[in-house]
Amino acid sequence: MIVSVALLLMNPLNGILFKIDQNGKLQEGPFYLLYVFINDLYYLVGAYKAYVYSCRAKNYQQKKSYQILGIYMAVMMIVGTLQDVFRQVPIFCVGTSLSILIVYISLEEQMISIDPLTQLNNRNRMEQHLFECVRSQDLNMYLLVLDVNRFKKINDEHGHAQGDLALKAIANCLKESCIEKSDFIARYGGDEFVIVYKGNDVEGLCQRIHTYIQQLSFPFDLDVSIGYAQYKKEMRKWNDWFIKADKQLYDEKKKLKGR
Repeated sequence: MIVSVALLLMNPLNGILFKIDQNGKLQEGPFYLLYVFINDLYYLVGAYKAYVYSCRAKNYQQKKSYQILGIYMAVMMIVGTLQDVFRQVPIFCVGTSLSILIVYISLEEQMISIDPLTQLNNRNRMEQHLFECVRSQDLNMYLLVLDVNRFKKINDEHGHAQGDLALKAIANCLKESCIEKSDFIARYGGDEFVIVYKGNDVEGLCQRIHTYIQQLSFPFDLDVSIGYAQYKKEMRKWNDWFIKADKQLYDEKKKLKGR
């Protein structure tokens, strides 16, 4: 960016990039191709960095946001190249405006899908994701439904502010526990969370979740009950999958009350 701006500032003095002749036509200078290459390199590096960050992202929102920005950078590079070929048509100006508008709308849609307290996916995004999972018919998937134990008692005895802090801490524990990039985490509502796990060690995931939560420091006991169900082909709707996992969750809750 610095080199590009420096070249533009120097151009009126010596025309190293371009000149406009008496007929209003563009005349390339000795450094014009270098200037084009620098701008294309900027967009190319930006698209690559966005791709790298999307691969490293720990949740769906970050991954999608980086993908949107990467596509934007790639489109800008293509539009810039087309502008060099068709110089009489304002391709770059129109392409830039439309690209920024599309990025803005896409990122706004991403924000609509995020739970404001925990920064996880919200219920609307969860239903959409479960629908996509059922449509893919991938048998190597588990749906986990989690519920915070005695959460009403926490709110009643320690206040809703402490309850909110507990939910945020649990959300962070879920992020730390889900080490697979394909894992999907959402807040279903209240003190309930949902995870879509694509792996072979669902018991190990449950154990990691309990371990991380037990390491939290709060003036009250904090833990979760977990129910899970593996996806089966006979589950035609995502509700069938959710109901099975939810039933196991409440079986676990009954055992906890019995103890």
